[in-house]
Amino acid sequence: MSNQIKILLSRFLTRFGDQAWDFAIPLVLISLFPGQLQNVAGYYLVSKIAQFFINPIVLRWIDHLPRLRVYQLGIGSQTISVLLTWIIILLFSQNLLLKSESIFWLIYLSLAIVGIVGSLGATLMEISVGYDLAADQIHPNELPVFNSRLKRVDLITEVTAPIFAGVLLMIPQMSGWSIGFSLVAILNFVTFVPEYILLSSIQGIDQKKSLQPSELQSNPIQEFKAGFRYFKDQSYVVPMLAYAFLWLSVLSPHGVLLAGYLKDSGNISELNISIFRGLGAFFGMIPTFLFPVLNKKFGLVKTSKILLGFQTFCVLFGAIAFQWGGQNALIIFLVMILFSRIGLYGFSIAESEARQLYIPASQRGRINGVGVSLTSFATLILFGIGTLLPQSNDFT
Repeated sequence: MSNQIKILLSRFLTRFGDQAWDFAIPLVLISLFPGQLQNVAGYYLVSKIAQFFINPIVLRWIDHLPRLRVYQLGIGSQTISVLLTWIIILLFSQNLLLKSESIFWLIYLSLAIVGIVGSLGATLMEISVGYDLAADQIHPNELPVFNSRLKRVDLITEVTAPIFAGVLLMIPQMSGWSIGFSLVAILNFVTFVPEYILLSSIQGIDQKKSLQPSELQSNPIQEFKAGFRYFKDQSYVVPMLAYAFLWLSVLSPHGVLLAGYLKDSGNISELNISIFRGLGAFFGMIPTFLFPVLNKKFGLVKTSKILLGFQTFCVLFGAIAFQWGGQNALIIFLVMILFSRIGLYGFSIAESEARQLYIPASQRGRINGVGVSLTSFATLILFGIGTLLPQSNDFT
């Protein structure tokens, strides 16, 4: 089995489990806290804030620790997070934990902290495998095809895993125990084992230098500032900044704000919204076949500009249709969002290749840490804007 196949297969396994888990958690939380949507939103908001500050420190380990050690930390933290979240939710749902106000906040805080640990581990694995291991193991000429396949794997799991998890969650409870949620947790738990076996079987993955533990100690503010001192070369800074700006968009088929507007003000059914979300992933699949062809013909930079230009046209045309008002205009608006995914996902593939090619091997963790924090900051801005919109009509 080639190294490329091992990386792609490990990615499929872990992403399938993660996507199923990420789909199940908000549904389970809202069932635990009925009528308290702000608690669910707060759970994810706290996670994003923590990732913004802590990710640069965690991702710096990629530059200084042996890869096997990084995988143990990343997969281990995800495993512990899933296990503890599963136990806490099952005990709480079974009334085996006291439900006083103080206990409630203790449980809520525990779930948030455990969720943060799991998110940090998932990000560590995504960056370490996708932007460090792949950059060393895949020949530069093969990166366009590899990155397209990697994005294809992500999109396949984005469509199939939630459906699979949704079917499991429909299993009736037995004596108050959520069999479906337990099966989703076990599924996610089980995928971590073959992921580690596949990655650890790749030859030469441990060619990394190590520093003294004292050299890895830093606080979030210091690490963030230090990361920006290395954030200089425009060959990767420009595409990473551009990618961060693209996260400042509510025009996403799986975005919370757009889904809320379509349901409340657009009077679109949950079924049609779910179809719209699935079509978003389908349209995102198109550039995974298109990008290698364009990249071979035009090169990385020109291909990126073509894809961004196409996305710009789609978004502008969709915005004009949105202002017309009416059901037909809304349909045109949604269709243009779907077509814009071709440009967006195509550019994300190009941005990944720029990171792999141009970020120095000794600084991949630190610089990618800054990139992750930038996209997290963009998400926080959207959350902040969302809190200022008291009604879905304000989506305009």
